[in-house]
Amino acid sequence: MSPTRRGVAHLLLAAMLGVGLVPTSGGSSVAADDPRAFVAAIYARYENGGDGVPLGNAETVRALFEPRLAERMVADSDEAAAAGDVGKLDGDPFVDAQDWDLSDVRVDVEAGTPDTADGHVSFRNFGEPKRIELRLVRLEQGWRIRDVFWNEGSLRGLYTH
Repeated sequence: MSPTRRGVAHLLLAAMLGVGLVPTSGGSSVAADDPRAFVAAIYARYENGGDGVPLGNAETVRALFEPRLAERMVADSDEAAAAGDVGKLDGDPFVDAQDWDLSDVRVDVEAGTPDTADGHVSFRNFGEPKRIELRLVRLEQGWRIRDVFWNEGSLRGLYTH
C-alpha cells in the first residue's frame, strides 16, 4: 500500500482502541486523561504511512470531537451520503489535506484552564511544513476537540456557514 491516502481515511475503530483514543467500558484511557497524549495518539495514526483516523465513522467522530461539533459533522456526512454527495469536510482536518506522507511530527499542548488546552502540531507533509492548531476541552468522558484551525479557516467554521 502507498503511504498516501485519498480522501478522508476509514480505519477500523478497533485500531483507535489500540492506541487509547477512545475510552473503553473499563474506564478512561491514558490518552483521554492527558491532552498531550490524546493529540499525540491522533497524529501517531498518520506517521509512517498510517491511514489516519476514520472520520467516516460516527462513533469515532463522537469520541474525538465535542458533542455539538461531532453531531454537526455526523449530520453533514449522513445528509451528503443520502444525496450521493460529498460533505463539507473534503479532506482530513488533522493534516489539512486529502493526501499525506507525514514526517517530523511535533506535538505540543499547553493548558489554558483545568478543562481547556491548546494543541500545536507541526509536521512536514510531502516535505512541506504545516502547522495545525487544536482547541481542546475536557469533558466527563475525557479530552475532546472543540475546533481545528488551519491557515485558511477552521473545522467549526465549516459547519457554521
